[in-house]
Parts: sequence; C-alpha cells; structure tokens
Amino acid sequence: MVDLANNWLTLLLPLMNWLIPKKYVKISKEEFENLKIVKPTKNRAFWPAAGGSILFGVTFRKYTHLLDIQLEKSLVITICFITFLSMLIFFMKLNQKLKLKVFNKNKEHKEKVMLLPTFKHFCFVLFSYLFSGVFSIMSLCMLITLDSQNIIVFIAWIIMTMLFFLVNMASIGNKKVHVIFKKIDNI
Repeated sequence: MVDLANNWLTLLLPLMNWLIPKKYVKISKEEFENLKIVKPTKNRAFWPAAGGSILFGVTFRKYTHLLDIQLEKSLVITICFITFLSMLIFFMKLNQKLKLKVFNKNKEHKEKVMLLPTFKHFCFVLFSYLFSGVFSIMSLCMLITLDSQNIIVFIAWIIMTMLFFLVNMASIGNKKVHVIFKKIDNI
C-alpha cells in the first residue's frame, strides 16, 4: 500500500505524486480485508444530475440578474480568502482522517516507491488539473474585478476549487501503474 496523501503540497500540485518517492507498506491479504476502505459503487446519478442542471439553467436564465449583489472589493477578497482557506483546511483534515493507521507501524522502512501513471491517465489528470485550475482562477477573477458579483459565479468558484483539490485523489489510477523502487540511505 502506498500513501499518496502524505504531503499537503499535493493538494495544490497533484502532479507531484509522480515525482516524489512515497512510503509504502507491505500487508497481508487478511490485513487488507480488515482495513476500513470505502468500496466503489456504480453511481447512476450522472445523467439525471446533468439533465437537471441543464433544465435548471435554461428555466432560470431570465432570473439570474436577481442574484447579482454589489459588495466592496475588500469584502469580496476577504470572503474569497476565508472560503479558500476553509476549503484547504477541510481537505487537509479529510486527508488526515482518511489516512490509514497501517502506515504508522512501519516507519523505519528504507525503501520508497515512485508511481508513474499510464499516458492516458497522465493526459486525463493533466486536462482535469488545467481545466479546474483555469476555471477556478477565472471565476475568482470575475468575482474580484467585476462591479457586481453574482452568487452563481461564487458557487461555481467553490465547486471548481473543490474539483481542483479532488484531482489529487485521482493522480494515480487504480488500473495500471508503473512502479520504480528507490532505496533511501540515512545520512
């Protein structure tokens, strides 16, 4: 097992998971079955959610001007900073809470592992990282520079920033991964 969430910098730069050697622990099959891991399920909520959001957008398009508010720039910057800081703290606490205790028992391990994704997964992660990062920065700039702020843009900024942080969890796929072992010498 490899600990991907051992560094807080990977929340901002998930591509670092491919460059930094990671700690790993060898466990037995019985220990793996005893771990509290959430099993992935087939989620069929994508198409109803996509259809509902399109229907919502088309139906309420003529009422979006009602969600415009005017705030001072310093207040907008303060609100965005507090929101960003709370999202960052939330994801750091979530990573800390989801960290498995099996990594704490083998601290004197002399080897680390570098995990490299396949080309297809690399392209997917790079695209999602750039997409969510650019749209997060664009919506933040819209909130700060425009005279009137829209609540929908604020919600879109929160969603894109959370998606940006969630790219960290998908930086290493669960299908094929290239592994490079590194031996660490104590200096």
